[in-house]
Amino acid sequence: MNLDIDKLYRKFQTCTTVSTDTRKIDSGCLFFALKGPNFNGNSFAREALEKGARFVVVDEPAFCPQR
Repeated sequence: MNLDIDKLYRKFQTCTTVSTDTRKIDSGCLFFALKGPNFNGNSFAREALEKGARFVVVDEPAFCPQR
């Protein structure tokens, strides 16, 4: 689902924290998938949800998990 910034902000307001690392997921957090030269955070989106993230933000449709 594509969200504009206002809708994303409303979702953010319902979250407990923000995370970019699936090793440090808090229940109810918002996970942002970051890409770097050595990894693609999008590939961890499903894991973040499984560990308790409320929402994930990805930038590649192929990694958009369906709940």
